[in-house]
Amino acid sequence: MINTFALHPAASKSLIARAVCQLPEVKQAWQNGKIFIGHGSTNVAVAQELLNIKIEHPEQYISGVISQGVACATEPQGRLKPWCIERGRVLDVDWIEFVNTFEAGDIFIKGANAIDPGGNVGILLGDLQGGTIGKSIGILKARGIQIIVPVGLEKMIPSCLAAQKLMGIEKSAGTLGMKSGYITLSDATIISEIESLKILLDLDAIQVAAGGVGGMEGAVVLAVNYKDEATEQELFKLIKGLSRKQRLNIKRKSCRDCEDPCVMLDN
Repeated sequence: MINTFALHPAASKSLIARAVCQLPEVKQAWQNGKIFIGHGSTNVAVAQELLNIKIEHPEQYISGVISQGVACATEPQGRLKPWCIERGRVLDVDWIEFVNTFEAGDIFIKGANAIDPGGNVGILLGDLQGGTIGKSIGILKARGIQIIVPVGLEKMIPSCLAAQKLMGIEKSAGTLGMKSGYITLSDATIISEIESLKILLDLDAIQVAAGGVGGMEGAVVLAVNYKDEATEQELFKLIKGLSRKQRLNIKRKSCRDCEDPCVMLDN
């Protein structure tokens, strides 16, 4: 039996978060190791699922944001630290010092701004030092730490490598939004809606369409094939619950306080 359904971005984030928390390596690190969860809207969903909490102000855990017409950032004064978790307990520590203690079996969770058909993910860099991924990638690569990237298929682009060649803060002149660099990761563990349905329900899914209006902007349409009524009912219950997820409304920082204003400067 074939069924198709649409997921708006907030629903996708929740689905992906549930799947990430069911990964055996994440469960192992939760019990016996360390987990880092960086800033980002999908990472907020992961943290809520993993820590069994409700985050009332998600904007405090989001740095870069594409909102109100531009790629920009949130107000830095209101941001809180990313999550540093050791054996199931959140620590109040410097995050880069925490990552510097990572060993085999520890997990680094970082969202992305793009994914391509070749299995690459792309991350915008709004900080001259490379932000979270720029400051940690050497440690992670040197030690062989697993990087898990929860990312929705709404972010599919033709080529992250082609984007990387073009981008760079110092390459930018006048911009409609924040100047950005770019980094491509080619060997991360990607968890999209497709991997999530396999992890949670053992279903093989393919993306058949994308986009929408009336609150479904950025939606992905998936088709799945299943063999029994029990799986069908489980799928329906999951998708109906996800469809009720509230859309995020995250505001970018004020143009008046921007140190490097773009041509979108508010009047």
